[in-house]
Amino acid sequence: MLTPPVPGLPVSAHSVLDVVPQLPGQSAAAALRETAEVALAADDLGYRRFWLGEQHGVRGVGGAAPAVLAAVLAARTDRIRLGAGGLLLTNHQPLVVAEQFAALAAAYPGRIDLGVAEQSTVAPSTAAALAGGARDTFPQRLDELCGFLRDGTPGRAPVGDVRLSLAGQPPPVFVLADRPATAMTAAARGLPVFLAHHSAAATTPAAMAAYREHFEPTGPKTRPYIAATVGVVAADSDEEAVIRFAEYVRVQTRLAAAGPRATPGQLMALLEAPLTGRERGRAERMLDYPGHVVGSRTTVAAALGELVVATTADEIMLVPLAFDGLIRSSILRNVAAALTRIVRTVPRSAPPLIATA
Repeated sequence: MLTPPVPGLPVSAHSVLDVVPQLPGQSAAAALRETAEVALAADDLGYRRFWLGEQHGVRGVGGAAPAVLAAVLAARTDRIRLGAGGLLLTNHQPLVVAEQFAALAAAYPGRIDLGVAEQSTVAPSTAAALAGGARDTFPQRLDELCGFLRDGTPGRAPVGDVRLSLAGQPPPVFVLADRPATAMTAAARGLPVFLAHHSAAATTPAAMAAYREHFEPTGPKTRPYIAATVGVVAADSDEEAVIRFAEYVRVQTRLAAAGPRATPGQLMALLEAPLTGRERGRAERMLDYPGHVVGSRTTVAAALGELVVATTADEIMLVPLAFDGLIRSSILRNVAAALTRIVRTVPRSAPPLIATA
């Protein structure tokens, strides 16, 4: 007997956020290949978007150049939209960002997104090396970015003296918000917002309310658009999902606790020891965090449906909580199976991304 469909959004209204996890001892080429395979799986399974995050100086994370990575993955996938999620606009000059994504949009029409965010907290040395602007410069930079992209639209004369290179149909701009003030920035400009529920779940209700209250339409067809990100581990059973989540917590905790000058060899040795009781307890406590969904296909599908109801989201963006690429792909397959009642197979094989390492 077939079970009834789970209430919520279809697979096509779910997307993926990846940060290119890279474990100690793993080459950059191998990390990129794994992320490419995850993108292929998302493409095959019918997900809407595959975005790359921008993080700097975070051990275990290789995603620092989303525009470059989006270009690489767009060339290897067929349908899915690629983009930044989010490009930290306070680290970049708006004109450079506009030109990079205008070029991507020209190369891959209808498949490029530009998600932007404020600067995240980084170590002082990393912040100095980035030479970025203060967080409160985000609204001004966002206006400049949208202005450059708008002025580059075919048939529109630029307002200023600056001409956007490779101007064409601009990519849509989205704002990733981890607090109400940023959601209001998006609302005041009539832009869609992605709420960082996976990392700032406590602010989600206030950010959602602020966005809807302050939304200003920019045209007759413009309406509020809300998406929510959520960390997810989906497996064949609740027990297996909890085991995989505990392994993710184990690795993440040890990488974060290691000294800043720890060598790759020292980090690899640090990761060899099995899960400790303290780490297991931390993982169990984190299961209650509302920004994470961990469980069997049935459990995850129900939780995602509840999230849609609670946030009135138009879209859900999944953040697979795993370092291993095969596990990240498996999580996406399990979620898709839960939402469609069809278990998908391993994604198609792909040619080498770059030289083997």
